[in-house]
Amino acid sequence: MMPSFKMWITLVAGAFAIIHASSIEYTVLTRSLAQDALIEEGISEEIVSLPSNPSTECGIWLAPSTIPGAGLGMYAGRDFRKGDLLQEYGDVVIPIIDIESHAREYSPEKWNFLWDEYTWDAESLQMDHEGFGHVNVASPGFGAAANSFLGIFNVEEYSPMPYDETASLHRSKDPGLGGFSMYGNRLSVAKRDISAGQEFFVSYGENWFETRPQMKTVPLFKDLKRANQLFRSFRKLIQVDKEQGIPEEMAKELWDVFIRNNKFDGSRILGAFHHDDPNELEILKKMSLQSLRKLQSTRSLEWIEEHGTCGDHLKAGPSELAQAGRGAFASRFLPVDTVVAHVPLIHISDRGRLNMYQLETRSKQLRPSRSKGLLGQQILLNYCYGHGESTLLLCPYGPMVNYINHNATKANVRLRWADPQRGNHMPELLERSLEELDTNATAKLAFELVALRDIQAGEEIYLDYGEEWEQAWHGHLVKWQQQVKDHRDDLGNYTSARQLNADKRSRLYTEFDQIESPRYPANVEIKCEKLFLDNDDWEEFAANNTIDDYLRSHRDELLPCEIMRVERIDGQLRYTVVMKEPDPDDDSLLINHLEEHLPRQAIRFVDKPYTSDIFLTNAFRHDIRIPNEMFPQAWRNAIQTER
Repeated sequence: MMPSFKMWITLVAGAFAIIHASSIEYTVLTRSLAQDALIEEGISEEIVSLPSNPSTECGIWLAPSTIPGAGLGMYAGRDFRKGDLLQEYGDVVIPIIDIESHAREYSPEKWNFLWDEYTWDAESLQMDHEGFGHVNVASPGFGAAANSFLGIFNVEEYSPMPYDETASLHRSKDPGLGGFSMYGNRLSVAKRDISAGQEFFVSYGENWFETRPQMKTVPLFKDLKRANQLFRSFRKLIQVDKEQGIPEEMAKELWDVFIRNNKFDGSRILGAFHHDDPNELEILKKMSLQSLRKLQSTRSLEWIEEHGTCGDHLKAGPSELAQAGRGAFASRFLPVDTVVAHVPLIHISDRGRLNMYQLETRSKQLRPSRSKGLLGQQILLNYCYGHGESTLLLCPYGPMVNYINHNATKANVRLRWADPQRGNHMPELLERSLEELDTNATAKLAFELVALRDIQAGEEIYLDYGEEWEQAWHGHLVKWQQQVKDHRDDLGNYTSARQLNADKRSRLYTEFDQIESPRYPANVEIKCEKLFLDNDDWEEFAANNTIDDYLRSHRDELLPCEIMRVERIDGQLRYTVVMKEPDPDDDSLLINHLEEHLPRQAIRFVDKPYTSDIFLTNAFRHDIRIPNEMFPQAWRNAIQTER
């Protein structure tokens, strides 16, 4: 006798309730990418292959994402193998220092700082020492351009590194110092094999999704696996045996009731299913949910070329310009009128949000104080586009676009508004007021950088930042020379953490060496890599002289530490240190850990808050200027004062 429909409803509802309840009780631990390995039990390793187009050179594309409503995405233009670098040099990384404290005059309801959706936590990137409060990090390459799908993410991003070539730069002789971020080369690596046409996904971390109410149904790392278990339970219930199985029509109705029209609005497991896809039930009978999502996140190269723009025409390297830091170079021959880069933009309607104020002591702690006067602006300003008649800033993101330097006489690219058919640009916003733009919570504006002439492979890419920018730079040089003359002794005696870290051979001083007087400058402190805490894995890499590579791919936060002893073991200096870890039950307390025989790479000098070069009062600050003929009249809300 066939079970009644009511009985099937009861059985299926019970199974769904049990699995849903177990998912609520499951506590998900936040992991770093390296610690998470491959989440092997939850991610299928199947590669979904589509026909590739061998005629294209482009390895990275920007095109509309496969995730509905996610805007722009990044795609593989060729096959990548696990461990492959997606770019030979990583992207610039820009610290945003204590911005909530500096911009306290903005009420929460008027804050609308779009960068909050694109920034990374500084502690995990070892940059939190730059500020006293909360330091955010703009990672405007893969970190901002790639979307995140935790269940099938395929790109791992390493920690940035301070530029080695800047160790010789000094605030007493280099006027450009403090005008560009000292952090870069944040590498992106294929976490598993990636086929041409697949969308790149990075991990934003579970906390990013858990702290945003609008993301409450987005599946986290293990939720695709749980959704598969749920589907298998559903299949078993509707296929008790061949004689007592229910009709397909009834099974579909049950699926519609409990999946497509479910009442579990906050369930990430049920959110793993596509509720608007009437064919998903039949598809899942043939493949896993992970394989289906991989298939759905893959486009043909013909589609990508039609709807997207090449994202790897640029590569980074030391600029040919003095004081410019890194620059962008053509990775291949680029004929005249080539779209060298699609440049998505994050808008800041009021540049005053980037103001930084002098510090004062409150409750025994240094904090920004508006009453003390202006200290300067966030270094992010130098990477953004603006106009002298507007408070608006448009900050670019995308692979390598933030490395492009100014050269009015040798400019080989120009700006124009992007083609809306090939990205996330909405031309109608050019006619809206800044008040209306400020209410837009997503990035929907974009430029294109277009070749003014044929550009040879390896040639540096230059953009004309505008006459106002150039005048500001020449004015800065005059003022800087006078300030250096007035403070020559103080500036000349300064030693940065960057300089101390560049010396890998000298013996470091212990606490006992410094009993009578400090051996290191007051503006630096010593920290240790938490990775070395209760961990001997590094020894194998040290034996193979690959410990630096190990650190790049496994880097953890830095902990305060003290050097207690130095020994020479097998010809190498080894250090005994005491690491000070915050007590998980009371972060006002520290737990001391004694670690012996650590290599020099375990120890790092860092600049104390507000002492590095980006905080120099004479550091150059100016936005890149948008050509006047491009800039909309609707956005001109400020009186021109710089001409």
